[in-house]
Amino acid sequence: MKVRINETDMSGKPIHDSGEVLEGQNYLEIVDGMKLSPFTVSLDPLVYMRDVLDRAGQTDLVLPVEPEAAAQAFLLKLAAMGFAQFIEDDPYPPRLMETLEAIRQSGKTNMLDVPVVAQQALDMDEPEVADWVNTNRRDYAEIIFHGRPKPENTEVK
Repeated sequence: MKVRINETDMSGKPIHDSGEVLEGQNYLEIVDGMKLSPFTVSLDPLVYMRDVLDRAGQTDLVLPVEPEAAAQAFLLKLAAMGFAQFIEDDPYPPRLMETLEAIRQSGKTNMLDVPVVAQQALDMDEPEVADWVNTNRRDYAEIIFHGRPKPENTEVK
């Protein structure tokens, strides 16, 4: 999971798409990543979350006792207030377009021959691309006929 913690302007209002992106396997790992300043690193996560919410004027929000559930409620509240954004992972392998273009330019196969395209990707030491082509045929065809779609907004709302 990825969460952007937005910076704030001088009046304390969040600036959309402006802050650091934190990654974690769960909500609590994101919260632990947020508290890496020398002043907060040693705080218990629940104490840290309560302090942040209090400073944001959310003194009435009751957090669950269980840390992961509390972290989820905390981050969802920050997102609702504009201080955080949940970001989707890119559904495409990192070198998808470069690999497909190299295969196309090689002229060794028709790009509609999916098994051969996948094998060519394997031969180029791009197993992620080969696997993606084999398992996402409809999306692959969309790319071949129309190009890779540019996500308008990868933020999860």
